[in-house]
Amino acid sequence: MKSFLYLLSSLVLLNCDALSTGNTIYRPNSSNNPNTSTGVSENSEFSTLMEKDKINKKHSDAEVITYLLNETNPKDRYTAAVIENKSNCNIILRLVGTTNNKIYNLPILRNSKNQFVVERGNYTLKSKICGANYYSQKNISEPLILRLSSN
Repeated sequence: MKSFLYLLSSLVLLNCDALSTGNTIYRPNSSNNPNTSTGVSENSEFSTLMEKDKINKKHSDAEVITYLLNETNPKDRYTAAVIENKSNCNIILRLVGTTNNKIYNLPILRNSKNQFVVERGNYTLKSKICGANYYSQKNISEPLILRLSSN
């Protein structure tokens, strides 16, 4: 496991410019906006999220690597999430906290990875991947590595 994490962290360090991370995007509930379900609005939202994601990118990369390389501390409120998008479409992974009322909208470029720091807790995960709906419920208490594809 440690060798896998070392390999993953080496990959992240070598490809920091290719993997845009930045601050985790936290937004108030966006379900009040009726336009977020249209493709044009989703593309626009994706662009906005990617711009915000670039802020403090190197600092966030370092935080994610720290969470991946160190033992899990149960007292820490946060952990890392590494999301790999294996599809040919840009996606927004939406995490909605069921126990902590947090909402994260995480942009991931097509055929790439992005990593984030998220608060631990139970989440509903939703995304549209090239028109297909993704839905899952997860308890994120340790670093999460998730691979999404349109297959």
